[in-house]
Amino acid sequence: MSYFWDTGFTVPAGKGFSLFGPGHVLWLLFWIILCVLFGILYSKWSTKRQLACRRILAGLLLIDELFKVISTLITGRFQLDFLPFHLCSINIFLIFADAWRPADSLREILYAVCLPGAFFALIFPGWSYLPLWNGLCIHSFTAHILLFLYPFLLVYGGFRPKFTRFLKLLPLCLLTVAGVYCFNQVFGTNFMFLRYAGAGNPLSLFEAALGSPGYLVGIPILCALCWAILYGGRNLLDKVKKLV
Repeated sequence: MSYFWDTGFTVPAGKGFSLFGPGHVLWLLFWIILCVLFGILYSKWSTKRQLACRRILAGLLLIDELFKVISTLITGRFQLDFLPFHLCSINIFLIFADAWRPADSLREILYAVCLPGAFFALIFPGWSYLPLWNGLCIHSFTAHILLFLYPFLLVYGGFRPKFTRFLKLLPLCLLTVAGVYCFNQVFGTNFMFLRYAGAGNPLSLFEAALGSPGYLVGIPILCALCWAILYGGRNLLDKVKKLV
């Protein structure tokens, strides 16, 4: 427990966990089991109970994010990098907004951006330099599990994503990315991995081949692949269901 309050800036090297090691795999199993159980329960609940569930998840996410900021402030370890400008942190506020004022536009972004973002973060956690028993490590796992669970339940509950709707929202998403990129350049942060790829995620493969900032071409490529699966795969599934 001696490293519980440490951050990536203070924890000694070599104290992190292995990707797909026992600890990581246990977290992944917990994530899968939680999604299955909630999916089964959510489908049986009334609309009122489903809404209550989403609001509880949104509240837990906000508490999780506040834990990160407040704990680092109290321990004197706060850095600008802990501001909520990462893609997943921004989605926390979108989820909170949707939980209280549901909107198809918010849900479309959560489906197209939050769902795959949380998925890849859990498979390739960028916080693997932290020990498993570290507070921010636990925060990162629980937050990303909740970030995946919320849009997963939306789809499970009947939300119908539309690519044409997402295309209308894409300029706003790109404007947000541009703003974060400018913030990174001014303050030396790496929100959304727009200054360097980091270790252990798919962007690191592009960085190894193309360097920096060449690796940035990997972002639209990965996004296109994700959207092809999310939207193309769903359309294909719908067509198969009609035939059956």
